[in-house]
Amino acid sequence: MDKGIREGIDWEQPFPDEEYAQRRARVQRALERAGYDGMLVTAPRDYHYLTGHDHIWQYRHAVIGLYFDTASGSFVFFDNTSHKVLISNTPQITDILYNSRSIPAAEQAVELAEKLLARGWGRGRVAIQTWGYGCHPDHVRTVGRRFAAAGAEIVEDSDLIEDVRLYKSPREVAVIREAAAISVAAMEAARDFMRPGVAETEIDAVVCYELMKRGCGHPGIRNMFGSGPRSGCHHSPATHRRLRQGDVVHVDFSASLHRYHANISRSFAVGEIDQRWHDLFDRSADCSRAIVEGVGPGDPFSKVQKAADAFIAASGVDRARYEWFIGGYTLGIAFPPDWVHRHRPEPFEPADDPAMEPGMVFNFEVQYDVFDGWPGGSGGGWIDSYLMTEDGLEILTEMPRNLMVVGG
Repeated sequence: MDKGIREGIDWEQPFPDEEYAQRRARVQRALERAGYDGMLVTAPRDYHYLTGHDHIWQYRHAVIGLYFDTASGSFVFFDNTSHKVLISNTPQITDILYNSRSIPAAEQAVELAEKLLARGWGRGRVAIQTWGYGCHPDHVRTVGRRFAAAGAEIVEDSDLIEDVRLYKSPREVAVIREAAAISVAAMEAARDFMRPGVAETEIDAVVCYELMKRGCGHPGIRNMFGSGPRSGCHHSPATHRRLRQGDVVHVDFSASLHRYHANISRSFAVGEIDQRWHDLFDRSADCSRAIVEGVGPGDPFSKVQKAADAFIAASGVDRARYEWFIGGYTLGIAFPPDWVHRHRPEPFEPADDPAMEPGMVFNFEVQYDVFDGWPGGSGGGWIDSYLMTEDGLEILTEMPRNLMVVGG
């Protein structure tokens, strides 16, 4: 860390020192409950949560992250000197170990382990993160093996900090609310721009401009577009295809403010379109409201899925024929390509069904594939983001979910 660079920080930080201190205290308590003496934190969204450190390129040979010591509640960050200026611009990082750039990453991992052991850390029962788009798991396990050779018990645990992050603080919620409002504004700008002859890439440009004009960074994941025969692609990037009269257009993106994001997706009709499309969307438009009315604080997350499933069952939509995905994910900190978190309202494992306490944020989507040859497209759908409050569930991305007509 360069003190001269640190003293030159002249821009407002996303959160005050107090917020980060509270986060580290919560993680410290979670480590104590789990019986861990320390944790090697290498998932970017987790060390971002603890320090605010933000960077772009997570290359596969990087040995980057932090070691959190449970007893003291303190941490040391580690990276190589190529990021010295970036680290110096992160006020929460006051202790840093630089890796040797002249040796391979595997050797850097060994070097790091020895430095941590020399501090008296990396002993006892230590958790390491091997799942995440960060430091390569081979390098993480190399550090773990060196700790084990010195007598430590190593436990692979990539979920502990994510579980702490599941319930957002009031300051985090305020940022997510702002991101959600920006998501809606950007979707409205895209809607107003659409007309025959406009390319998908041009719509993408309008969305990105609107997001960044309002203070966001790059989206939580690449923006997704599909029009006409591509409308059911769902995970497709924008192409040079130009909109035509009668197209279905599907748009899906996440505004990201200080890495906190809110997901929104909507579908549009360019002018007159086959009425069956409107009927499909009209039947599902109130599903979001049914979810809000069907759950409350303290309910298990799986109750969201039950409320949505009951609504769709009563809507008359042939789910077996048209469903692409009806479900969702918890949201929080986005480091592309990792943007959603592991909890789903239809959990992969019974243990992954957390209570919906105030501060929990998630998305829910109703997405269709249509392979019946209807003119105009191959699918579409909508996505909303939600926040659980003390008073109940709130839709953060309020905007019509019907197939909206554009280009008039």
